Order: sequence, then C-alpha cells, then structure tokens
Amino acid sequence: MLNITKPSWRLKLVIGFFCLLPYGRDAFSFDLGIGDWQAHGFASQGYTLTSGNNFFGNSKNGGSFDFREIGVNVMGHVYPNLLIAAQGLYRDAGGSDNDNFRLDFANLDYQLPFNEHSTLGIRLGRIKNPFGLYNDTRDVIWTRPSVTLPQSVYFDALALRQSMISSDGGLIYGRHSFGDHAFNAEFVTANPLDNTGGATEFLTGLTSAPGKMTGRPLFIGRAGYQWKEGRFRLMFSVVNLDRDFKSSSPLVPSGNVKTLYPLASAQLNLEKWSFTAEYGQVVTERNGFLPGGLTFKNTSESFYVQSEYRFAPAWTAMVRFDAFFANIHDRSGKKMAQLTGLPKHSFFAKDITFGLRWEFARNFMVAADYHRVYGTGWLSQVDNPQLNPQLGQSSGGDANWDLFTVMFSYRF
Repeated sequence: MLNITKPSWRLKLVIGFFCLLPYGRDAFSFDLGIGDWQAHGFASQGYTLTSGNNFFGNSKNGGSFDFREIGVNVMGHVYPNLLIAAQGLYRDAGGSDNDNFRLDFANLDYQLPFNEHSTLGIRLGRIKNPFGLYNDTRDVIWTRPSVTLPQSVYFDALALRQSMISSDGGLIYGRHSFGDHAFNAEFVTANPLDNTGGATEFLTGLTSAPGKMTGRPLFIGRAGYQWKEGRFRLMFSVVNLDRDFKSSSPLVPSGNVKTLYPLASAQLNLEKWSFTAEYGQVVTERNGFLPGGLTFKNTSESFYVQSEYRFAPAWTAMVRFDAFFANIHDRSGKKMAQLTGLPKHSFFAKDITFGLRWEFARNFMVAADYHRVYGTGWLSQVDNPQLNPQLGQSSGGDANWDLFTVMFSYRF
C-alpha cells in the first residue's frame, strides 16, 4: 500500500503548492481593452505516488512531480457573429507526455442564428475534438470530475492522447431548443495530429516507426440531447480514422490503420448529486505490419460509472468504477496471454477511484484521487519499460497496485 507519511513527501507537496501563489488570488479574467477581448488562464501542479507501476513519471520511488498543466487563452469578437479564440498550453506528464509547449487550439468561429431557438455555425483552424463528455476541456482540472479522467475512455498515459484532443480542419455545428429540451450536433473533418507524441507508434503497434501517417482526414461526429439546461444529458460520439503509414526505413513495413470508436454517454445532475456513465468500443484493423500480409483485427471495450456528491459549498466527493479490456472477447486476458506470453493483467485494467476536491479560496482548488487498480492495460510503456514485450525483458508489471494523485490549481 501507499506510504504518504514521509516528511519528504509533505515537503514536496508544500513546495508544489507555493509555486502557484505568485499568480495572485482575486483575478477572474484579464480584459485586453479591445472590444470584448479577454484572456483567461490556469496553472496546475500535480504530484503522483504509486505502490507499484509508474504513472506520470517515476512515481513509485518517492513520488513524481512530473504532472503540470499551464494554459493561457484569448478570445474576442471581430464581428458580432465571428469569434476568434486561441490557447497555448504547457503540459508535462512524465514519459507519456513531454512535448511541453503546444498550440492547443486556434480557430475562427462563425455563428449564423436563424432565430432565438436555432443556430448553425462553423469553426475552422486547430479545433478541440468533440468527443464524449470531457474531451473538449480535459486539460483544465476545473472542468474535470477528478484529477485524472477515467483512463479506459480518455487515455492520458498512452501516446494517443494528443491526437485525441485536437486536430487541424473544420467543424460544423448546430443547436436547436424548445421549452426545456435542447439538441445539438457537431461534425468534424480534419487532419489528425498523429505524427507527434508517439501517436504513430501507438497506432501502428510498432516500437519504432520511422515515417509518417498520411491519408484520409479524420471524421468525428457527436450528437446530444439536454433537458433543463443540462439537468439530464444524453450523448453519442464516434471517431472514424483511416490512415496510411509511409515508412522511411527499409526495415520497417508500411501499412494501413483503421479505427472506429463509438461512445455513448449519459449524465444526471441534481442539486447535490451527479451520476455519469460512458461506454465505448474501439474497433481496430491494421494491414501490412505483420509477416505474410496478415491483417490484425481487434475490438476493445471501455466503460465507467461515476457519482459525485457536493456535500458542502466548496467540497465535492467522487467515487468511480472504471474498466478497460483490450479484447472484448477475452476480458480475462487468458487467450492474449497464451498468444503473447505476457501476463493476463497486461490486457485489462479495473480501477476503483475515490476523489475529493476543495475550492479553498477564490479561484484556488486542491483535488486528490486514490485509485485501487487491478491490471496494467492503460499504462504507458515509456514510463514502464517492463511492460514492453519487444524489449525482450517484459515482466508485465505489478498486477495489483495503488495510485495516489493530488493537484493544486489556480485559474483566472
């Protein structure tokens, strides 16, 4: 089990918190003095400690501070219906995300209202991918239900994370409301960011993938229903990816990757309680990477159920069960273990999470999660090289392990 009573752990936690204090206490936003243009931002510093495998850095040896998110965005109208918005982001999450500074989004957003109930719009540039309940705003802890999102659905430790968040292209959206009911739909066609952050290796399944991804644009669709301005929400999202890998090395084959990821979401928000569930399957087909031209096909399964309780004005408690299975037809991992020689727990992860967040001062918050995890299916092989069978030394990692993570955050 975790040991968080060492003085060194307490000292590191205090230092991480005071790193945020120079940003001030009372700001909500910064008025740029030009029309309605404003700047907003956030700074979050996290700490992770694990009993076995690593998560966001070398977390099992005294803990890791390699978990921080800092962002600044500006937005404003150049015409009544034309909005410009952009955000720069600095993120560090151990070996799974060390790209540091990046352009999170930058786009033009034009709205065409038909009447007070219906709107059609288009967004162009680098856009946030509309997927599920949390993907659009997942880099800001204030909009997440916990320090980390359910890892079965929103991969944070895997190299696919950055290409899931943003893409370069266009988004068409529409909204219509009547009475207490509202419908919305979004459709994206864009160039995915799948040549950065190890996404190429993740998609192709190759340890080293010299070359680049090309081919058809990414398609994403999301449709949703809301009752009483979000009291009850239903949503369906789907990602469709069809990409070609062009190898630049004679030792590595070229090939094609097809991925279909449908996700169903539901949420009920009451005065003090919120209940959330999402369920998805990732259907993957890889061609050209296996000897003899064999095709690899697989369907994984992801879901979670979650409850939040706002028991005081500044306090929220959360409990969640989160599950991931690398093969929907082999939830125990037994068949995959026989095929690969890896332990069964390499092909699933079951996570029970308890969370607590406290907005202890104006625009300041501290949040903490405790995870009891069985399995290693969504862990990063960069932070955990013992999980990589292609290194010839895979031990499969620890099957049962604990994760404690805490984050201090300030926003304006």
